[in-house]
Amino acid sequence: MASVCAEVNQGARNQALSALWFAAFTLIAFMYIIAVIAVLSIMIVRYTPDMSATKKENQKSIAEVRNSLAEAIEKARYFDETTVLTSRSKRVAVIVGMDFYERALEALGEKRVLAPADSES
Repeated sequence: MASVCAEVNQGARNQALSALWFAAFTLIAFMYIIAVIAVLSIMIVRYTPDMSATKKENQKSIAEVRNSLAEAIEKARYFDETTVLTSRSKRVAVIVGMDFYERALEALGEKRVLAPADSES
């Protein structure tokens, strides 16, 4: 009788250990999958808090900016303010700071290629 009880206890013990190992393996696999997803999402979109911050935006016609281009560049460069250029009340272009432009290119996955300089003849 004692040997039968020992065999039953041993079988139950083995079954419990198998269930415990399975649960541990499943938890580790789940954590690994979550970590991989997190790393991939960071690699796909390089989010920075500055990208979602509220930006001050100025809107001026091209004619207005032509007379005060230095001011629009100063706002973009030193104060991180955007100037939207309009033509006949239609928004046609934007003056932004270089830092914002580079972060936008990186977030979009685009590469910058410098155009050749125009040669005046």
